[in-house]
Amino acid sequence: MPRRRGQLAAVPDQPRRFVAYRRVSELMGRGGDDFHSPDIQLSAIRRMAKPAGLREVAVVDDIDRTGRNFSRDGIDRVRKMAAAGQVDVLAVYKVDRFGRNVLESLQMLAELANMGVTIMSATEQIDTSTPSGRWMLTNLLAIAEMQSDEIGRGWSNTIARRAERGQHHGRPLGYIRVNKRLIPDPVLGPAMTEVFRRYAIGDPIGEVTAYLAAIRGKAMHTANVKKLLRNPAYRGMVVTGDEVLPGEHDALVDEVTWRKVQNRLAAEAGTPPRHLAPTWPLVGLVECPQGHKLQRQGDRLVCGDGRGDVKGGTCPGVGRPILARVVDEVLRQVAEWAAELRTDHDARARRLARMTSSQADRATLERQLADARSAMVRLAKSHALERLPDDVYRQAMAELREAEQGAAGQLARLGSVEVPPDPVAAANAAEALLALWQDQDVTHAERVKALRSIVDRIVVRPAARWREPESDRVDVQFHW
Repeated sequence: MPRRRGQLAAVPDQPRRFVAYRRVSELMGRGGDDFHSPDIQLSAIRRMAKPAGLREVAVVDDIDRTGRNFSRDGIDRVRKMAAAGQVDVLAVYKVDRFGRNVLESLQMLAELANMGVTIMSATEQIDTSTPSGRWMLTNLLAIAEMQSDEIGRGWSNTIARRAERGQHHGRPLGYIRVNKRLIPDPVLGPAMTEVFRRYAIGDPIGEVTAYLAAIRGKAMHTANVKKLLRNPAYRGMVVTGDEVLPGEHDALVDEVTWRKVQNRLAAEAGTPPRHLAPTWPLVGLVECPQGHKLQRQGDRLVCGDGRGDVKGGTCPGVGRPILARVVDEVLRQVAEWAAELRTDHDARARRLARMTSSQADRATLERQLADARSAMVRLAKSHALERLPDDVYRQAMAELREAEQGAAGQLARLGSVEVPPDPVAAANAAEALLALWQDQDVTHAERVKALRSIVDRIVVRPAARWREPESDRVDVQFHW
């Protein structure tokens, strides 16, 4: 019998489509009966799905991801599939695999519900297509969030106890863990030391990042490298709360280099890497008499804080000297300085005297620093074994920390006053700089780096008379 117009045709029942979602906070190194591995989760989900008449369309994983938020690649994939109408059910092993944050979990649940997707649990018999299932889900999410908070509190206490014993939690890049102890990685350890050295001497952060990425064999971002440069673990310390304590592992960077790196990070904070790349040869070295860095405007230089150069400035400024003439005068003074070094017979005697004095002071301070840190480690171990009262521990630790910081500060100040180079070596470096400057293939970054090795600062003063030439207004101050 033919079907009349407007009569509905019979449509065979289609099984609901489901996505098996698996999440593990940390996969490596875990096991035991209480660990629900991705394979165990998937097996339980499929056992639930078969009698329920569900049809599997995908398996989505979030491995090594926390459930405290929903910024996860797997969840994003589920969203896209739901928006495209490719899934009806999100199946999980337990509700805490879906999320451990009540507010964000319910928001995500409402978003999926609006797209026709429900959630089913393999071990808790929850189906959010029913009112009772949604009520049970809310309660279980609250329990999961509470358990997550308890786990976090327990880990915080564990990390604090380890730090008091000088043990670092985790494994910073450049170290490996052997018998529960951090030791420098044979390859990445020296690489991290070189990263600190290069950044301390002024290499652009992009070049430092490219160097470390080449050693590791994988891409890296400059922000991640700056985070590594701020980690006190590389100077042999461990962090607990607001305290920085001596660690049992070896440092990969010395105190002088560490402080140079931190000072540069602080000075460049908030400045995009592309703005730090030199676009002219004296960038960062040339100043006004008040110490303000000069900036380039076209072919001239201006003071960034100068009233006469930039509207609203607070400094008298330097006028608008021509950059090319300032560069010529700097190179002339470099050549003159090199010639003087080769004829200065007293320079070597002065250098050797300063070197001897500096080495003696450094050895004393390094011994005081090592003694203070050793005492801090012993004190922390005694307190961890409950051999010292809390008030005695805090007072003694404060005194030792004050002694450690005092010795470290004096050592840093001593390191900032560098021993002058050998006169002949300094003259050779200056002449190499002059030869390098003439090479058209040399970049501004390479010129700045070479100039920083011998020049401390370049001061340009304002004109004292009408049209005073730049050659009379430039003063180059050398490291030696």
